[in-house]
Amino acid sequence: MENAREFSSRLLGLLRREQFALAEFLLALADFDAKRMWMELGYTSLFHFLHRELGMSKGAAHYRKTAAELVRRVPEVVEPLRDGRLCITSIIELAKVLTPENRGEVLPRFFHRSRQEAKAVSAELCPAEAAPHRTVVTALPMALTAAPRLAKAA
Repeated sequence: MENAREFSSRLLGLLRREQFALAEFLLALADFDAKRMWMELGYTSLFHFLHRELGMSKGAAHYRKTAAELVRRVPEVVEPLRDGRLCITSIIELAKVLTPENRGEVLPRFFHRSRQEAKAVSAELCPAEAAPHRTVVTALPMALTAAPRLAKAA
């Protein structure tokens, strides 16, 4: 029978294999996408291949498609994915702001971040422009402005 420490070590080993497998999957997926092999199978996009052929949920397909595109653009994300510093849920936000030029300073800011923390880092790096605010003033017809005065006089 295993004690808690042995079981914990076993779980850590399984987690490391899961992280390694995800990174390998994303590398293979990036290559599959670069060659547009999903077209040979009759799909219109990598997303549809992942969703329909592999049976992923739409959310899971979106995350992996985005991650595969990021792996192709900035291969330095593979090692942090492989060793657990970067998780699939932070990839969406990282993909919005990471470029080959800024990877040295931006990539480490996403290590060990939750999805919400990654959103905050992304917003800090690339704040959304506030929509222009316009105030519209309209004149009221004289009949509406005069009516309350008549009511008070009575």
